[in-house]
Amino acid sequence: MKKVVSEISGVVFSLPWLVAKDNGLFEAEGLDMEFVKALRPDPVARTENPEDINPILGHTTFEQGQVSIYRA
Repeated sequence: MKKVVSEISGVVFSLPWLVAKDNGLFEAEGLDMEFVKALRPDPVARTENPEDINPILGHTTFEQGQVSIYRA
């Protein structure tokens, strides 16, 4: 089976993935699915400059190579 690692973020975003794993849908497709907890970003001060916002904020597990897929 191919190993796939994905992040777990808020329940709203992760529930379909967890249900699919619990129902064996990944295994049926030959995938060994593993989940890691998403890292919480540090609080960001308010800004009016869009250049001050990190577009990867909250997806550092992908940037650090801890997961194999990016879930936007």
